[in-house]
Amino acid sequence: MGETTIVVERSAGEEGALERTLSSIAAHTAAETAVSVVDEGGVAAALAAAAGGSDVVVLAGGVSVGEGWLDGLRDAVASDSIVMSASALGGGAEELGARAASLRSHSARLRPTIPAAREQCCLLSGAGLALVGAGTVAEVSARLSSLGLVHVLADDVLVGGAPPELSSIGVDDDAGPLARAQAIARTALQPLAVTVDARALDTAATGTRTYILDLIAALAAREELSLRVTLPPKTAPDVLEVLAADARIELISYDEAIAGVPRSDVVHRPQQIFSTHDLALLRLLGERVVVTNHDLIAYRCADYHADEDIWRSYRRSTRLTLAQADMVVFPSLHAREDALRENLIAPQRAHAVSNGADRLWPRPGSDAVRPAELEEGTRLLLCLGADYAHKNRPFAISLARELRDRHGWDGRLVLAGPHVEHGSSRAREQAMLEEDPTLRSLVVELGRIDDAAREWLYAHADAVVYPSVYEGFGYVPFEAAEAGVACLYAASGALVELAGPQAATLVAWDAAASADAAAPLLVPGAARERHLQALRTAAAQTTWAAVVPQLLEVYAAAVASPHRAGAPRIAEDLEREAFIISLAASAEHDRLRAEELQSANEHGRRIIDETEAVLERLRSDVGALAETKDGGALSPAQRRGLMRVATRPPLRRVLLAPFALLGRGQSNPSADK
Repeated sequence: MGETTIVVERSAGEEGALERTLSSIAAHTAAETAVSVVDEGGVAAALAAAAGGSDVVVLAGGVSVGEGWLDGLRDAVASDSIVMSASALGGGAEELGARAASLRSHSARLRPTIPAAREQCCLLSGAGLALVGAGTVAEVSARLSSLGLVHVLADDVLVGGAPPELSSIGVDDDAGPLARAQAIARTALQPLAVTVDARALDTAATGTRTYILDLIAALAAREELSLRVTLPPKTAPDVLEVLAADARIELISYDEAIAGVPRSDVVHRPQQIFSTHDLALLRLLGERVVVTNHDLIAYRCADYHADEDIWRSYRRSTRLTLAQADMVVFPSLHAREDALRENLIAPQRAHAVSNGADRLWPRPGSDAVRPAELEEGTRLLLCLGADYAHKNRPFAISLARELRDRHGWDGRLVLAGPHVEHGSSRAREQAMLEEDPTLRSLVVELGRIDDAAREWLYAHADAVVYPSVYEGFGYVPFEAAEAGVACLYAASGALVELAGPQAATLVAWDAAASADAAAPLLVPGAARERHLQALRTAAAQTTWAAVVPQLLEVYAAAVASPHRAGAPRIAEDLEREAFIISLAASAEHDRLRAEELQSANEHGRRIIDETEAVLERLRSDVGALAETKDGGALSPAQRRGLMRVATRPPLRRVLLAPFALLGRGQSNPSADK
């Protein structure tokens, strides 16, 4: 590359603009670099006068440059032999300083193609100038473009005093490399805008709800983020009160999201996608989509759905989500490996980031309350969670029986959690109680409980039994450790990875052996203390303070990654599917309407036929009436015929209208005079 000449165009801008440009060049450019100042409109002449073969940098007066700016422009032009110019990103009127350094450190150096060199700050290749000759920046750019040569953005160079907006070539602006480069630059220069899809906050106090609430609290505490939360129509009042009181959180409703809001840099859905409608909504909320996939239980188990069609639809939604999401978060390495084994996602987009084990969301203000079904002083073994089959509550019943029979434990097993409509273990539990009547006095089923009852149960249980066969994360061991109560779980799924193998007590799935291992933990002593210490050590390694930086790295990777809409087939398939569904619905509506009209037409034809028959009879009766000798009085048969007609509402008004006149004539003979 030859020498470089810098041309600064004087403009009729603010006072001191030219001096600011020259001062920044002197501070951040080698002293031997030639700099010339031309009057407004004098760039073409300056390009013509430039030494043959030398690159020329054009700067508008008022633009300020920072450290490494010229090297960045040179590197961009040198990136490909067909690149004829490189332009800098504009950074507005603010001081460069750390902002330019931040951009350099974050930039992916994509050097995306732009339509023409930017007149505010660009480097024009000497080879290009020799090829097409001098002119204005726009003229030179157009001549080079007509030859198939290109102009790029030096997306690691930031200058002050130039507008940041740029447009790209083609129709794929939202998914193209320029949009990607500008998104990276935007997040390097200002707080990352994140939207959390928290529409699950209308559900019960489940592990997913705990995760979402603590995630919001953890993200809201980060100054480098701006946080927006999408809420369901019926958010729990206590949750809404805390969210609304936090000035760091912008709240929007589902209706507002559908109506249209500015898209944030990232939208994070902290739970699985249940339908393609959920996936479509995320694209309305954020430029990049991050989804947390907790596990694949519902993906594999048909019993967790109302019918096979719904199950297959859920499986398809899962596959589409994991294919289209820019990044996917799994709460454990086990959950990530499970998805990779099913070939549902590419490894580079799958990230294991655990949930924080420490609770950040404000605890209930009310005191713990004892459930009415339990007597004070009763020893308790607590099994907490919805009665999904994988929660393995029947094993908890077997374990309680073995503790009673083998170790004389005289407490009661408390099953606390909501009943689910599909995939429940309730039938198995009921069968066990019917087969062994002695279990009825051992087991207490509370169903759904509130936070106050939950707090009381944790505080008064001998232990918490958590016999789940598969968890993507599992909060219960950490909640038990915080409450100072033992947690009985097996070394299964993510539990052994996160809660640790040392505290795993249950022998999968031997109730008698598990009872022998668990019995020492039901009473105070060294065994219980060792167990609790192991749980507390595991919890200390899984905190939100450690988790959030990992999550921010995932967000940054999502912003920097190629847009998943860059492989637009999935999005197009979803749009095509929605269109087909709408056509099918319209066709079905038209079919039903046609059937209604056909039915109405047939009904109308029957009425016409009946009407004609009645009119024929009436004409006959009127003719007979005219021949009577007693002044027109109707016979009993004729009166009965008219009464039958009168009882038919649709015909009454039409058919009896002539007889209304006839009746009036008979009752008041002078009325016609």
